[in-house]
Amino acid sequence: RNPPTAACFESMTLLDAAEPQTVVIDPRSFGVEPEVDEATGIPKQLQAFVILGDPKITVVPNFFSEAECVHLQELAEASWMPSLVGDNNKCTMEDYDRGSLENILAPTRTSWSCMMRYAQDSVVERLEHRLLSIGCLPMENLERMNAVRYAPGEYFNKHHDGKFRPLTIFVYLNDLDEEDYAGDTYFPVLGLSFRPRQGTAVMWPNSVDGKEDPRVLHAGRAPTLGVKYGVNCFFNVNKMRHMMPDLKEYGLNESMECEVRKLGRQNSDEKLVAYQLCASPKLMAVKAFLSDEEVDHFMTLLEASTSSTAEVSSDTGPFCGGTQTLRVVQFEETELVKAIEARLVATGGLPLSHLAPLRIVRTASDRGLCNRGCGPKSVYICLSEQDEVFFYRLGLRLKLRKGDALLWPNVQWRDEDPIEDLRTVRVHLPAGPSDAHRAIGIDAFFHDHDIRHQRRQHNFQESRVPGASAEAETTECAVFKLQR
Repeated sequence: RNPPTAACFESMTLLDAAEPQTVVIDPRSFGVEPEVDEATGIPKQLQAFVILGDPKITVVPNFFSEAECVHLQELAEASWMPSLVGDNNKCTMEDYDRGSLENILAPTRTSWSCMMRYAQDSVVERLEHRLLSIGCLPMENLERMNAVRYAPGEYFNKHHDGKFRPLTIFVYLNDLDEEDYAGDTYFPVLGLSFRPRQGTAVMWPNSVDGKEDPRVLHAGRAPTLGVKYGVNCFFNVNKMRHMMPDLKEYGLNESMECEVRKLGRQNSDEKLVAYQLCASPKLMAVKAFLSDEEVDHFMTLLEASTSSTAEVSSDTGPFCGGTQTLRVVQFEETELVKAIEARLVATGGLPLSHLAPLRIVRTASDRGLCNRGCGPKSVYICLSEQDEVFFYRLGLRLKLRKGDALLWPNVQWRDEDPIEDLRTVRVHLPAGPSDAHRAIGIDAFFHDHDIRHQRRQHNFQESRVPGASAEAETTECAVFKLQR
């Protein structure tokens, strides 16, 4: 159901062509208080404000709830890589019209990005459906949600999202410091600046009658006092979203149990053996993938950490039963970590360059909230004394002991199209009712791109850098408050 339009404003009454000013749109001034279902984290009601009639630019405050915004940030943890731009200098016009561009690093964009998987968990999936409620375009044309991160001084200079994307919806995932008047989304031709407010969606069309609309040229300008998080949601002219159809769910009592340590014969030569538990999808198990000493090493890394690198992790709220990142292990952080990464590559069959940082996690006990990771192949390694992993769309209950590992694909391939395979969604069955009974493990995944090489090309700012300068135009601004 489309949210109602609460107000409509025409552009020409706000702008003076002779002396262009920038009109600052602050969604907080709209006076819309968030109403959220505390149990689910879902906004109870949405209100849409049409800021501009032509091109039609719409703002929806509180489109994502605070809990949903925080959850998306946590899903992206450890998966950031330098943002890329489409290179239109090496493609034909036909390729550009289809959006078939090579993505490259460019000095015009210094932010960081994380391309999420379709339906990476149930929260992402429901947000995808919510995007349809205001986008009014087919689900199959929705691209994967692309989270972005702007540290102080990082920016995306003036650009166009492309006529092959008829619609853009950008959602801010956090607020900036009240003293930080930078970090806005700036439309220089229209003279509009949108101030980041958590959960607010800004929506605009990129084309008119199939032609690129130059009026919606825009820039993500650099914040100065803190990190800005957001998510790009693009609708494409092409069919983008391919999902495995007709998924059945099995109950615990009708599922097959398997104890990983009892697979095969005892290996006297200490050689690792991968056991195929399922042909399609190809689910593999490796018993004692880590030795007890190696498990202890990761637990020591966790205990020595004074604070979690997952700044947004929470033990409360509607998604507290989901995967919680406790510590991000840096690339080759220790010699033993380096050896384990090499072992994962040998077992997973994908290059080291695509292996994302390992994450020590508290496993998800709520169905639908287990983070599948952002890449095409995932790995889980048990660090607790025992764990039970339930693949409820495969009807498999796998009992793991300390050091055991599971590997599975998140996608299948049909010609050149990746088919999202949600048969491998899982939940971890805790040994008791409290968080203390939830298993600790390592989540790993192989990225779509060469994440290690690209991260070396760009300095990642872990913390705030006060006073950083922004490489963006300075314009005269007039603060504009909507009257209800």
